[in-house]
Amino acid sequence: MQSNKEEKANKKYLFRIIGFIKPFKWMLLLQVLLNIVFSALSTLSVTLILPIIKVIFYSEESLKSTQSVDPISKMNAKFFDFIAGMISGNGDKYSLLFNISIFIIFVFLFKNIFKYLGAIVSVKLEEGIIKSIRDKLFHRIVTLPVEFFVKSRQGNLISIITNDVATINSSTLSTFTTTLRELIQIVLYFTLLITISAKLTMIAFSSSIISLILIRTAIKYLRKYASRMQMAMADYTSTMQETISGIRVVKAYNAQDTAFNKFEADSAKYVRSAVKLKKITELVPSVNEIFAISALSVVLMVGGAEVLNETMKPENLMLFLFSLFSIMSPISTVVNSISRFQHGFVSAQRVFSILDEKPKIISGSKKVNSFTQSINIKNISFAYNDNNVIDDVTLELKKSKKIAFVGASGSGKSTMLDLLIRFYDPSQGSIEIDDINIREYNVRSYRELFGMVGQENMLFNDTIANNIRYGFTATDEDIINAAKSANAYNFIMNTPNGFDTMIGDRGVNLSGGERQRIAIARALVRNPQILIFDEATSALDAESEKVVQEPINKSLENKTAVIVAHRLSTIIDCDTIYVFENGRIAEFGTHIDLISNDGIYKKLYDIQFDKTSAK
Repeated sequence: MQSNKEEKANKKYLFRIIGFIKPFKWMLLLQVLLNIVFSALSTLSVTLILPIIKVIFYSEESLKSTQSVDPISKMNAKFFDFIAGMISGNGDKYSLLFNISIFIIFVFLFKNIFKYLGAIVSVKLEEGIIKSIRDKLFHRIVTLPVEFFVKSRQGNLISIITNDVATINSSTLSTFTTTLRELIQIVLYFTLLITISAKLTMIAFSSSIISLILIRTAIKYLRKYASRMQMAMADYTSTMQETISGIRVVKAYNAQDTAFNKFEADSAKYVRSAVKLKKITELVPSVNEIFAISALSVVLMVGGAEVLNETMKPENLMLFLFSLFSIMSPISTVVNSISRFQHGFVSAQRVFSILDEKPKIISGSKKVNSFTQSINIKNISFAYNDNNVIDDVTLELKKSKKIAFVGASGSGKSTMLDLLIRFYDPSQGSIEIDDINIREYNVRSYRELFGMVGQENMLFNDTIANNIRYGFTATDEDIINAAKSANAYNFIMNTPNGFDTMIGDRGVNLSGGERQRIAIARALVRNPQILIFDEATSALDAESEKVVQEPINKSLENKTAVIVAHRLSTIIDCDTIYVFENGRIAEFGTHIDLISNDGIYKKLYDIQFDKTSAK
């Protein structure tokens, strides 16, 4: 039963892969035509053995075919009469031999020309299809909600985009085009064999039944080991990505050996799976060849007996044997391709699992450019893996007001921001802008209301200007103004190339304070309706914090803002401060109100400041 399910799944994956071929149908047709010509010339090159034998061993008249009775023999005779007509010379053997030699050169010349052209078209076809799959996969990944990335390993996603898509190419698309060419050759060689002797052809292919049984038995093992191999590849890719990303921690704790041992173990697991897979993939064609050679030996005995009994001409047996040898390579390739397809189907399963991922954030149809009154969060709750993080929270964010979220780590502050910017949807309750549920708005339009600066802002290995305008169409003047507002203009102009300076991977060429000011400029260049600062200065030292806090305060003037902070000095002047505890709002009010209440906020404040400074 499981095997039937897997076969159905494989057929589904195959049809879906074929779906990516449709835009390239004309290129595929061209490749098929080139392969047909190549295969025809390959078959023709084998048939030339017959006139060569006749010229060398028989009289000049032997090139002319004898009268045949049955239709197949007549067709065979006409074909060879056609060949004889092309190479006929002055009647002497030397002239015929010269013509055959020239003819052979031209046959192989054109055969290789068409093979070369077919290979070029094949590469364009395969790489075009793979680009289409990879582009669609990457587009799908970047459009999936944040929750998907929380549950997925980055290295696994990288492995799917690179390794699995490449495997689909090598094990299905490339194999498909190769198999198509070989199948054409098989059909042509088989037709030739039938025209020579139907009886010997049936004997020769008697081993195919055994081969089919062998292939069917091997498929389940091929699928199992291919799956293990792809998972192991994803594991060592993840280990490699995590180690490189966290190289400072690795170095600081002298954990090079730990990182290496983990990578070594993961790569060893991959090698074991690859070896097991190779054992099966190589066993199938090897055993198949043994049966094929056995069949060939039987053909040699039966055909030889017919030659001795003068019921078959020696040159026809020689041509049959040459054709049979020639058909073995295409058959072996096709058999091996069936094994490789299983590897490709495993990768296709991983790729399509992402393409089929259902987004939990459903975009609405309405567009929103601004709001006039407030954003209301009404009785919302949210859970990660059945673990309540936000529990029945209600609050209001009024236009042009500044509110702050404070509380201990894990109290729900950052999750509240994620819900506000709609990285997640609440499991209960609603978030409304001017009394309209945000689920009704187009997600892209809604998020354009926000500018966000976090504790660790991702900068890209690009110029300063491109990092500021990232994802947004901004003029040079807009970028300069945003940099000035973020207190970043002066240090940018002191870099080697100003706004065109490359900042390195993750902004490694900049200091922490400089990176934060670039992130602030990136938020400000969009002129957002709402600014969000999530622990924007908590990772900075006191001096850097002071430099960064100045542009933050400047950017908050006449803006709607939400600030999450551990350092309470940065949110004292906020209009409303919400104190979170265990996913609920424990208290809220202005700084003075909360100090007077002598509650959680007062305790947090006393920890950071002297009691006298709170008065």
